Amino acid sequence: MLTEIIDKSYGLFAKYHPNGQLDICTNCCMSPAAAVKLASLPVREIPKDLLAEYNDGAKPYKTRVEEIKHFLPRYLDLVAQFEFPTHSAELSFSRLVPFDQNEWTKEELDLLYQFPKEYFKHCLSIYPIPSFNDSIDNILIMLWKAGFNINELLTIWENEQTNESALHFRDLHFHGFNKYNQIKLSSAFGDKELADILRIWLETETVKQNFADLIARLIIEKNKLADTDINELNILYDIIRTKKDGL
Repeated sequence: MLTEIIDKSYGLFAKYHPNGQLDICTNCCMSPAAAVKLASLPVREIPKDLLAEYNDGAKPYKTRVEEIKHFLPRYLDLVAQFEFPTHSAELSFSRLVPFDQNEWTKEELDLLYQFPKEYFKHCLSIYPIPSFNDSIDNILIMLWKAGFNINELLTIWENEQTNESALHFRDLHFHGFNKYNQIKLSSAFGDKELADILRIWLETETVKQNFADLIARLIIEKNKLADTDINELNILYDIIRTKKDGL
């Protein structure tokens, strides 16, 4: 399904092209030659590093929507491959905001809102995240900062009864929050509102019950897990059961 969404996006947004000079600083962030190259390349062939240079450079408060739509398929494509076009995964969709849905057709919005759901399912189906030093909290922050519905994604996660999903849950619980201040996320790009949403979700009884069962199965089966993984899972299981039983 994810591949189909990306393939469809290339066709759906093919009619859009940058209008004149790109919305990027060409004094010090991107050379004029690089900007011309980026605008002229077939979208499917844009290298990650070139798109990252554009994405991370100084830009106006709001990028022209035609320009966003032109490059969007390549953003979706690279993100789906965990080849984030930016120095930090959380900022991959920074060009999307501020977002005005009135500038998008219904078909475009449908595709745009379907992508995060299918992409997040994909993330939950693999462990670890195949990107250096990135974990599930980085993915959630990226999608949150793009304006996608995090509660929908958490509902998907709650219903993913897989070992990989449980390991991501363990990571969020132990490593997603600042170890010195548990009301803050570990990533500097995570804000308090998202931290509160994730903390409430982690403490929800149905969520804890679902993952307690998964974690118990992981501990029993072990599945070639490292001793450190088993130790953390045992600790997490005890935490969840203790809070659930009110002990």
